[in-house]
Parts: sequence; C-alpha cells; structure tokens
Amino acid sequence: MNVLYLVHRLPYPPNKGDKLRSFHELDYLRRRHQVWCGCFVDDPADLTHVDAVRAMCSDVAAIRLFKAVSTPRGLWSLARGGTFTEGYYQHLEMVRTLQRWNSQVAFDAVLVFSSGMAPYAQYVNAPRKVLDFCDLDSRKWTAYARQTSGARARLYDIEGRRLATRELQWLNEFDAAVVITDAEAADLSVSALRRRVFTVSNGVAVPDLPESQWVAPTPLAGFVGCMDYPPNIDAVVWFVHEIWPLIRQRVPDASFEIVGRHPTRTVRALGDAPGVHVIGEVDDVFSFVRRFRVSVSPIRIARGLQNKVLEAMAAARPVVLTSAAATGLSATDGVHYLIADAADAFAEQVVSILADPDRCFRLGAAARRFVAANHCWDREMTRLESLLFAQAPSSTSG
Repeated sequence: MNVLYLVHRLPYPPNKGDKLRSFHELDYLRRRHQVWCGCFVDDPADLTHVDAVRAMCSDVAAIRLFKAVSTPRGLWSLARGGTFTEGYYQHLEMVRTLQRWNSQVAFDAVLVFSSGMAPYAQYVNAPRKVLDFCDLDSRKWTAYARQTSGARARLYDIEGRRLATRELQWLNEFDAAVVITDAEAADLSVSALRRRVFTVSNGVAVPDLPESQWVAPTPLAGFVGCMDYPPNIDAVVWFVHEIWPLIRQRVPDASFEIVGRHPTRTVRALGDAPGVHVIGEVDDVFSFVRRFRVSVSPIRIARGLQNKVLEAMAAARPVVLTSAAATGLSATDGVHYLIADAADAFAEQVVSILADPDRCFRLGAAARRFVAANHCWDREMTRLESLLFAQAPSSTSG
C-alpha cells in the first residue's frame, strides 16, 4: 500500500515522548508498506537525522520550522479567530509538497500525527484518512490556563476552547481518530462520533536486566524528561521545593537526579538544593534509569500516557507518581506503582522505597511484568494499521 505519514516533528531519533510514538508508527508502516513522510524540523540538531528518516521512506519532505516565524503566525491566527496551533504549523512549502505528491502517487491511506498537522490532509486524495491525536492538545492548553494567570491564562483558555471545537470538526472529517488512553477517548466521544474514536496505546521495550540489578545499591531518586517542557518544569520544581526536604529529613544520604535535554535556568537552579543534581542531556538514558532506586513522576499537568513512567517500570524501577501522571495507565496502585498527590504523602511513598530494598524489589518486579504484558509496540501498531485499512480493532487497548 502507499501510505502518506504527516507528523509535526521529525520522527527520529526516538528521544522524547511524541517522537517515540511517531518513530514506532513510521517504523512499523515502512516495514509493510511504501511510505511518504511529510514533517517539520524544529530543532537544528535534528537536521543530521533527516537521512535516517529518508532511508525509511519512498520520499521525505523535512521542512525547517523557525519558532521566530511560526510563533507570530500562530498569534495572528489566534487574533483572527482561529487557533494558535493551526497558525503555528501553517507552511506553504508543505502544501506545495503535498499537492505535488498527490499528483504523482495514488495514496491508499493518510495517517496524520497530532492536531497541528490535521489541516494538511485536505490536500491529498486517499480513500482512508486517520488522525492520531496522541493526546488532546485542547485539554493541555486548558490545563496551562489553570496553572497561570493574567493575559497568558486568558490566551491559553481561548486556545483550549477553540482547539476543542476544531478537534470535533476533525473527528467528523477523518474516517477514524486515535488517542493513547481510554480517558482521552471518553473526552472526545460525543454520541454521533463515538464510533470513530479508538484507543491505541504506547509500547515499551523491556530491557534485558538480571534480577540482581533490579534494586539499585544507593538511595537515589530520579526524574527523566525534556526539561524545557512546562509540565516537567512544574513537576521538578514542586518536587524539589515541597517534597525533597521531607525525604532528606528521613533519608539524609538520599540524592535526586534530573535527567533530560534542554534544562531551563529555573531547572538548573534546582541543583543548588542539597543532594539534587541536574544532569541534563545524556547519550544513554537507560544507564541513568538503572541507577535509580525509585523513579518519580510528580506531574501535575498531564494528558495521555507518560512514556518515561513505562520505561522506568520496564527497567523494574518502582515509580511514585501523581494521579495525573497515572491517568493513562491501567495498572494498580500499591501493586505496580504508588500514587500520591499531596507533598507529604508523596515523600512518604518515596521514603518507603528508598529505605526498604525488599519492597523496592517487589514493586519493581510487578511493574516490569505489567508493562511486558500490556504495552507491546507491535501489537499496538497492528491496531493502528487496521484502522488505516478500514478494519476496526477487535477491542480497545488495555
């Protein structure tokens, strides 16, 4: 089959949440079909990876996206009654490329990744069009509005409401829509359109790790994530300021590592706290995760599924997380991970793992078994492929 794949960011390397999912979608499809990929490059470092994507596809359009140009374009769209998201990703070169491909290739299906790319589907003729919302961006903007104040909060709220309207319009225009969790599907489902919404979860690679390494030798807690992403910044700031002092009172030799690319000035300043180390970008994230005795996810603004939580669980690391971070998982609190929302309760759960290697092992082992049984990339991508060719998946993902 000839498949057109449209994605807002170069789907390689798979080093952050959305790129992890888009990479696996592209990799699965290219092993079974001829794929054309239209995407944007918003990070100059990714220019060196365009050839890797080109090797996976029949053709690739990797168009440079400059924030200094896209942001004013998004704001202008918002001022005219549209959405910031659509204005931000509006690009004439992408339109012309799709029109050219459309005249040359008989596409059997179009898969669009994220709401920002949804408008581009109109430029291609194909009997089947599927939109992977991934997470519902409208809900993220609304959450941002609640966490801020003043003019910024008003703009975020407007974007959230307008984008929610557009999401329903796209749901009506596409043959099927995909989200990562059943909770997201419930948010999208209105009675007339419910039959078009399907859940396709994320997978995770379970590393080969002997049981003797399932409990880290030192009381080290860790957080992994892209550290210029606002929800991640909020999470580590809250953890270091409100939770970490309570942990250090109980476990004085405990340390905390923040691992992830592009730490902001606010994040780097957290390294001044006792026992806190801002690591920044690393070549091998797993080598750091396996050092953690406990992985924390104190996310207070969350949609969809937290990939870093899955990866820590796959490495047999106990995870303490908020209920917001756990929303997309069907695991059981107290068995596969520990949920806490108040600072003192969160600290208590972290201490209970740092101070008890046996409990650490039991939780980690259960977490590893859970992700191995419930989050397989190929199984989820098979479900997605069935939607591209008009065959509804047999059941929603667990």
